[in-house]
Amino acid sequence: MARKKKQKKGWLRILLLFLFVPLVVWGAAFIIWFYWYDLTGWLRPDPARRAQPGVTSPRQRDEREETAPAKRPQERILDDDRKKLDEILKRRN
Repeated sequence: MARKKKQKKGWLRILLLFLFVPLVVWGAAFIIWFYWYDLTGWLRPDPARRAQPGVTSPRQRDEREETAPAKRPQERILDDDRKKLDEILKRRN
């Protein structure tokens, strides 16, 4: 039977393999560690997309708005108070 020749691996090739593989692994680990919060942010659901707890349908939202207390009217400054404030401002200037 004929024997197949084994190819000799050069010592330089093995040395470079043992040097660069750990460096590449450490570099990838550093990048993952450095950008960990950004990477996990991609995996988390967006809080804006989450449904509000307790509100499941638009109909319930309408019912809630109807039961909400009426809006307060905007406060208005009475004429007497406005005149007093104008006088105070004129005194300061």
